[in-house]
Amino acid sequence: MTMQTIIWIIIAIIVVAIIVAAVMAVRRKRQAQLAERAAELRTHAAERDPDVAEERRRAAEAEAQAQIARAEAERAEERAEAARHSSMFEEARQEDTLREADRIDPHVDGTRTDTFDGTRTDTVEGTRTDMVDETRTDTVDETRTDTVDDPDRKHRREDV
Repeated sequence: MTMQTIIWIIIAIIVVAIIVAAVMAVRRKRQAQLAERAAELRTHAAERDPDVAEERRRAAEAEAQAQIARAEAERAEERAEAARHSSMFEEARQEDTLREADRIDPHVDGTRTDTFDGTRTDTVEGTRTDMVDETRTDTVDETRTDTVDDPDRKHRREDV
């Protein structure tokens, strides 16, 4: 080998060493920057810990309020159901009272029927209509001509 070839080999080795050193320096610098950025993100996240805890507390409070509201709604539904049952009971008592009034009224012969849907059939003149709830709509339907075996049956309402 000639001297000139040895010089070129040494120069090539030095250039490769410089390139490798530069790449390693850039890589270390980049890793240091990434480590610094990671530390900043961790610091920022740690600073937000109280905010996150406050949001978690608010979410738990909202959930508790929602649970209370659900329980109140359930109780209200139970009260409404009880009121519906009470209303039905009172309507049944009112119907019983009307049936009793029809049974003892000499002007009623059992051909009158009142229903909860607001319709009414009267085939007897002189039937009392002042006892009917004002909110009902009175309509004349066909007259009942059922054969009655039981004498008290003619005073019973068929719609109950």
